[in-house]
Amino acid sequence: MKTDPDCGSRVCILGAGLAGLSAAFDLARRGYRVTVLEAASRVGGLAESLLVDGVPLERFYHFICRSDTDLVKLVSELGLESRLHWRRSRTAFWYQGELYGFGSPLDLLRFRPVPAVERLRFGLNIMRSRYRRSWRELDRLSAATWLREQIGDRAYEVIWDPLLRIKFGDAHETVSAAWIWHRIHRIATSRRTPWGREHLGYLEHGSATLIDALVRRLAAMDNVTLRTGATVETVLADAGGVQGVRVDGDKELLPAGHVVSTVALALLPGIAPDLDPDYRRRLEGIEYLGVVCSMLVLRRSLSDAFWTNVNDRRVPFNGVIEYTNLNPVPGLGGRTVLYIPHYLRTSHPRFGFTDEALLAEAVAGLRVLRPDFEESWIDRFQVSRARHAQAICTVGFADQVPEHATPVPGLWITDSAQFYPEDRTVSAAIRLGRRVARLIAEEKP
Repeated sequence: MKTDPDCGSRVCILGAGLAGLSAAFDLARRGYRVTVLEAASRVGGLAESLLVDGVPLERFYHFICRSDTDLVKLVSELGLESRLHWRRSRTAFWYQGELYGFGSPLDLLRFRPVPAVERLRFGLNIMRSRYRRSWRELDRLSAATWLREQIGDRAYEVIWDPLLRIKFGDAHETVSAAWIWHRIHRIATSRRTPWGREHLGYLEHGSATLIDALVRRLAAMDNVTLRTGATVETVLADAGGVQGVRVDGDKELLPAGHVVSTVALALLPGIAPDLDPDYRRRLEGIEYLGVVCSMLVLRRSLSDAFWTNVNDRRVPFNGVIEYTNLNPVPGLGGRTVLYIPHYLRTSHPRFGFTDEALLAEAVAGLRVLRPDFEESWIDRFQVSRARHAQAICTVGFADQVPEHATPVPGLWITDSAQFYPEDRTVSAAIRLGRRVARLIAEEKP
């Protein structure tokens, strides 16, 4: 990629995930001279893919909902509409040794672990959450309090408590009701009718299709430079604002009038020494969950469900995502792709488990769900880890979320914490990247 010294203002973007690439795409088209710096050897961030027999597969599973309009819009702008597909999906729930359907009102009526009255309340809460738009009052409630009020104690203990407890650990009682509402809302609005099953979307070859298209567009622009393996040491600023970026191994400062950071907020103070101490403490106060995600390529299918929630004391994970029940991935010759995610604090012992230990744990858990499951079904086992996968959105989290503009003029931030109350999604990353690009353009004299 080439740079043109005659093109507009200079912008450095830290991180080549979808937020960074989307911001670069919009800024470059507005005439800015853009440099994207990615510390890893490949682009994509949490949407990165790996090759299995020449077929790109997501390291961390992703799916598309009807409400993911920012993603759908970018797909259209890049001419990828023919590669976006929608499909009716099936959700299941494994509860203490028995598998139940869990994706339609009829399934809910048959869900015997919860009393009939609470099944009805559970369904009504989904309906209300589908049409609800205001969430600010939910920010002041815990998910546990709100859900117990809405659906009843037994329904909460059977359905939600194990999911929140396994994911958030000792913080599960303080997770914001606004965050859990949006999870319900996003899936509920993916139903064509309130009483139907979800219709979810996928891109052929997953997020790699979108990322590759963006990279190709950026490569064709003379005012864009994309560097991988570029670790940022320092964002330099003076009283007037951002001056540039120093990259590990570079002798010269990379000058910039704007720096867009897409790194986790907890890491930003380490590379931006000129941040105000109070602001620095605010960023460092946002806690994150890491993720350990096991991907299994199987010779046989586990079930016909895309997503199976799990509540069984014998199983150490709270869900299984059989991705090929949504996206068939033709290049794999009919094999199944399965994800087992563990969201947890990085201090949790499991974050440091070896791949061999995670494989043994996965096999043992899958044998509970399918007693005939054998390790010989597994063609490939791959573990991916990330230390800052998701902010822990506790009660009152709206007050913790920082604006995109920082106290340092010219330094901008995007981070998954700013998705709130939305959960971590590809569409939200795109939205934030493009929003920051617009804010920068609006500052231009």
